[in-house]
Formats: sequence, structure tokens, C-alpha cells
Amino acid sequence: MTSPVSARPDRLTLLAPLLLVLSVSMPPIGGALAKELAQGHDILGLAFLRNLLSALVLLAWVRPDPRRLTGAQWAAALGLGAALAVMNANFYLALERLPLGVAVAVEFLGPLSVALLGSRRPLDFLWPVLALGGVLLLTPLTGAASLDPLGLMFAGITAVGWAGYILLSQRTGRLIPGMSGLALALAAAALFTAPVGLPAAGPYLATPALALQVAAVALFSTLLPYILEFLALRRVSTALFGIMMAMEPALAALAGLLLLGERLSLAALVAIALVCIAALGSSLTRR
Repeated sequence: MTSPVSARPDRLTLLAPLLLVLSVSMPPIGGALAKELAQGHDILGLAFLRNLLSALVLLAWVRPDPRRLTGAQWAAALGLGAALAVMNANFYLALERLPLGVAVAVEFLGPLSVALLGSRRPLDFLWPVLALGGVLLLTPLTGAASLDPLGLMFAGITAVGWAGYILLSQRTGRLIPGMSGLALALAAAALFTAPVGLPAAGPYLATPALALQVAAVALFSTLLPYILEFLALRRVSTALFGIMMAMEPALAALAGLLLLGERLSLAALVAIALVCIAALGSSLTRR
């Protein structure tokens, strides 16, 4: 028989919604810091350093034993690392050319596309179509000539990388327990981005102040969000997680305004709102 003390929820269970709010709020701040820090430098160097620093911290924390990994586990971690490398590098390339809120809104096509897998009801197809309609408002097809087409392309590749990350993280999570899979995947992402990022990383480490800013980017963009999600997802429903994730494009637009002074056009604001509504609707109506 379970005692009243053991049945009482732990503190993390009570704090789980707050942890979830924090985890969703961190990436837009990290994106704003990255965009500001990369001014005048090759942003791929920052993408590499973010992956490398995050990997080193997580590897030191979880201490996975590579000798115990099977071939299937290595394949899963390397595949997830490749998806992370594509996602992070192209997101930073998009940040160079697009407002933060717009880049995040376009990349949300990735998870919304994954939500289509296995869908059978007409309502399930409404949300990705609604999000795509919002993204089309940002393209030259609707007269949005002020947005960089190359930036939109990089954001679209980010969406593909995010979709791959979601699918591969499910497999990695089944094969490698805890956060070991993520730590190994981040190490692989650093390895994959090293050819283009390592030669450009030097300027970001030129002074202790710059190195601290790089650490802040890694902390807000990767380490804190993943750790907080890892703690919260065991204690909240996936529906609540999806609802909170739907806020991220709007939070990114707000971070861009407050931290970078990015003012968006009415069309861009409507596009971001449509993407948020699509993400929210997908989460609320998913079986």
C-alpha cells in the first residue's frame, strides 16, 4: 500500500508547467543573442561552437560509455546528429537574412509536417495547410519583396532538419536511455559542422567576453531548453507540451523586437499568428 508521503507529487511535478514555459522561452533568446553576436563574423563558426560546447557539457554530465553502444545505437546517434547539424547551421544562416520571428515561423513547417504522418481526418490536414498559407504570406508571391529569398530557403531547410530531428529523436530515445543519445548526437553535430565552422570559430573566442557570449548562446539555445524539456516531459502531457511549443514563433517575434529592434510588417505578423494557430490547433486536436 502506497503511503501518503510517497503518493505526494514531487517538487519537479509541481514546477513542470513552469519548466515547460522556460524551455520554450529560451530558444528565442538564444537566437537573438546569436544574431547579435554574429554581426561581422561568419555565423557558421558560431553554429559549430554552439554544438561543440553543448556536447562537451552534456557528455561530461551524462558520461555515456561508447564501448557499450551497439551498431544500431551509433547509427541512431549519428543520424540524429546529422539532423541537428542541418537544423542548427541553416537556422543560423536564415537568421543572417531574416527577422528572428519570421525564421522561427518558417521552420515550424517541419514539426507540423511530421504531425501529418498517420493522419486520416480532414481536420488533421487543416493545420499544416494553414501554416503553409501563413508562410506563403512571407514570400515574393504575395509581394513580400523585402524578405530575402535565400533566407527563406535556409529557413525551409531548417524545417526539413527539424522534421528529421523529431523522427530520429524518437528512434534514438528508444535505443539509448536518458540524455546519452542527445549528448552523442550533439557531439556528432559538432563533428559534421566542423569543416565549415571550425575555420570561422576563431573570432568568437578572441576575448573572454566574446567566449562568454558564445557560452550564453549555447546555454539558452541548447542546454537549458533540452534539460528543462527532459525534466518537464516526464511530468506533463504531450498535449500541454504542444500547446506551449505553439507559442515559440510569437515569442521569437517578441524577442526580435525587444532585443534586436526588429519591427515586422503586418503581413509578417499575420503569418506568424497563422503558424501559431496551426501549431496550437494541431496539438489540441491530435489523437
